[in-house]
Amino acid sequence: MFELNSQLIEKFQAYGAFHIIPVLVMGLSCYFFIRKAKNWTYSYQLLWAKIFTTCIVLTIVGWMGIKLVNHQFDPRIDLPFHLCNILPFATLLILLTDNQKYFGILYFSILAGTLQAIITPDLKEAYPHYIYFRYWIIHCGLVMLVFYFILVLQWRVYYKDIRIAMYYANGYLVFSILINIWSGGNYFFSMAKPEAASLLDYLGPWPLYLLTGQLAMYVLFVLLYQPVKRIALQKDIAGKN
Repeated sequence: MFELNSQLIEKFQAYGAFHIIPVLVMGLSCYFFIRKAKNWTYSYQLLWAKIFTTCIVLTIVGWMGIKLVNHQFDPRIDLPFHLCNILPFATLLILLTDNQKYFGILYFSILAGTLQAIITPDLKEAYPHYIYFRYWIIHCGLVMLVFYFILVLQWRVYYKDIRIAMYYANGYLVFSILINIWSGGNYFFSMAKPEAASLLDYLGPWPLYLLTGQLAMYVLFVLLYQPVKRIALQKDIAGKN
């Protein structure tokens, strides 16, 4: 059985080649795949969304399995309770039930959280470590799914989803604090800021940023709502014509 020794791997450098490359791959893949998928039937579009999401979920489960088999599983860091790790499971559940009313929660959670993780990665291991690939598959994959939902499946986001998403985010905040107290971890960064630079650096020290983050979250959600509002308006106008 192979050893999981991260010390032998070069440290990840933010904004270097191995940061820019996965972002470019995400953008190009998203563009060409969405362009092709628009010509498929809805059932086939939905099937590919399920397949893609399942691959992301298996990436998370696979890493947990590797750590368990190697007797290196650490509940402080290896449980799937960071936001970007729990979102693929939620996305797959929504896809399997074809329940579009929860898409707004996914939309705001993914773009508000995952995009920040892409811009300011909280990542230590560099290429070619498994964690490096796992990190980018999860985060880039989630962002690609959001664009796929909007532009291909044409699922809609409503202004009321901002309030609902904030309720769920705060519910998950409470859940993460309880998990962190039990495990000694820092899931959802509810016990400390990430080591990498992030928006939280501008919101005060812990635990103040848990409160000031409420306003920042609302403003960010409102800003993220504007492009989907515009897309929906254009579709409504086109439908009337």
